Amino acid sequence: MQSGSATAGGRPPLALGTAGHIDHGKTALVTRLTGKHTDRLREEKERGISIELGYAELELPSGARLSVVDVPGHERFVRTMVAGATGVDLFLLVVAADDGVMPQTVEHLAIIELLGVRDGVVALTKADLVDEELLDLAAEDVRAFLDGTPFAACEVVTVSAKDGRGLTDLVAALDRVAGRVEAGRRDGPARLPVDRVFPLKGIGTVVTGTLWTGEIAAGDALVVEPGGARAAVRSVQVHDRETERVRAGSRVGVNLRGLDRDDVRRGDWLVAPQLAGLATRRFDAWVSVLPGGRPLRSGDRVRLHHGTAQYLARVAPLEGREIAPGAAAAAVVRLEGPALVLPHDRFIIRSLSPVATIAGGEVLLAGAQRWHARERHGAFLSAVRAGDAAAAVRALAADRDRQGLMRDDLTAAGFSQGKAGKALAAAVAAGELEELPAEGGAGGGRWFRAGTLAALRAALLAGAAERAAARPERPFSGAAELATLVPALPASDTGRLLQSMVEAGELVAGEGGFAPAGAGVLGDEQAAVAEVLLARLAEDPFAPPTLAVLAEDMRRPPKELSQILDVLTRRGDVVRVDRDLWFATAAVDDARALLLAQLESAGEVTIAGFRDAAGCGRRNAQALLEYFDREGLTLRRGDVRVARRRR
Repeated sequence: MQSGSATAGGRPPLALGTAGHIDHGKTALVTRLTGKHTDRLREEKERGISIELGYAELELPSGARLSVVDVPGHERFVRTMVAGATGVDLFLLVVAADDGVMPQTVEHLAIIELLGVRDGVVALTKADLVDEELLDLAAEDVRAFLDGTPFAACEVVTVSAKDGRGLTDLVAALDRVAGRVEAGRRDGPARLPVDRVFPLKGIGTVVTGTLWTGEIAAGDALVVEPGGARAAVRSVQVHDRETERVRAGSRVGVNLRGLDRDDVRRGDWLVAPQLAGLATRRFDAWVSVLPGGRPLRSGDRVRLHHGTAQYLARVAPLEGREIAPGAAAAAVVRLEGPALVLPHDRFIIRSLSPVATIAGGEVLLAGAQRWHARERHGAFLSAVRAGDAAAAVRALAADRDRQGLMRDDLTAAGFSQGKAGKALAAAVAAGELEELPAEGGAGGGRWFRAGTLAALRAALLAGAAERAAARPERPFSGAAELATLVPALPASDTGRLLQSMVEAGELVAGEGGFAPAGAGVLGDEQAAVAEVLLARLAEDPFAPPTLAVLAEDMRRPPKELSQILDVLTRRGDVVRVDRDLWFATAAVDDARALLLAQLESAGEVTIAGFRDAAGCGRRNAQALLEYFDREGLTLRRGDVRVARRRR
């Protein structure tokens, strides 16, 4: 096994995908260019056609390296072609000079366009089989075909894999395209779509694929998704060369430790741990339907190809009941199995019967998202597709209302942290949004449409005031209780909003909750009643009237007087000694002093002795003594009380 490094400086490797009709010479051309025959299955060699994906490496004169993916051309294996074409950076479309443009030529190029591949080269092959006149006609046929596509400017190079004609020109053309093509998104965590899995005796499980993003090195921890099986990388290879580290865009073989053969299969993803658990059955997308075919109707069962996997799925446009041929629209895609999709991933949609490619799309937002209005959902997806973070913020803020939005809502749709932060800051500066900062001012704040925070504060303040008025004896409401007033807002953010209201002087915090500023201050009428109550309690300090007597004498409801007395208790003006008996605080202090004096002189106190000393009735004497028991001042022993020993 040849050793080498895949991390040398310069541009990252690019993935080149072949395309074209069956028997137009793709594999023969790749073999002549790279020196490697990509048909590896016995059936492929016996039948002379490609069934599975083949791979080879091509080094260009500039030093750039291409990972060549050779795909089958037969219409029965279009699904395999899609698996190979997904994630490529440039294409090599092969058209045989003796056959011209054929059905799979058309379908393959449509798939390439749907997958977002923007540039490539057309090879007019088998030039050795036709004369110059037919060769010119074939070239005209190809150019006429390209004129109706986004690839009209692509170079068309006449070649023959048999006699080598035009191969130098073809390599030069590929080098020119590679020089101007920007590699697809390569940054981010490692993400490898698995196309082959096999055991090697004495080595372990090996998976192969074209690395989409990130890097993989020996010793890395990786996860299989969907499923979550974990493994460690024992070694890595690029095109059969062992290397220390592989970069995105490379054809990769990964030898895994701790993973059984049955833990991973074709269509799975081998990913960095931070992507674990992100597989979903639903995502938002921008879907384009091919012209000249059938419409994509809402609810139609279709086959969706993504990475090296295929899924049964249904597509629901956000506007109308279908996407017409040649049109594109935002849609919700629901899969019948979990898939690891991320923003900007491309996919292909094929009908089940008759089997044909009908559409393709781009993932805009993965996972199930709840939207209140379809038009705002559609506006958000349009903004995401256009990369317009400001418009995305406006659509989100309008739909989320009192729930608000977070920066993560934007980054989950593919916007960078910096771009999302700038859009939010600009909206705040323009007066469109207002922010509820995270604790400590760090990231994780929540943003709302202008005026929404004021409405949330008003709802919390009104609810707190209502509860305090209904129970002035305990005016403080817990955060969880108040959070029910603003159910759209997460509880953690409700707590921050309540704290901000305390800092603003709108609420006071205490007794495990929050109350309106001034809670416990009685209204004018209640304050007048409170003055009467205090006067009545002071008339005979050790023999105050019970609640029932007070209610009868003052002709007020017992509940109202109880609430006012509880407020006075919280203030410290009175002490509730028994269920329906309150004493002025000064009277309780005097009674305590009297009790301590008796304990000091006699060592014990009886109800009768305390009653006589206080000059009150037995019930009041007993109530006071039981209160002092609860206070921890005395300890009852039979009919007497003694001082409780302090530890």
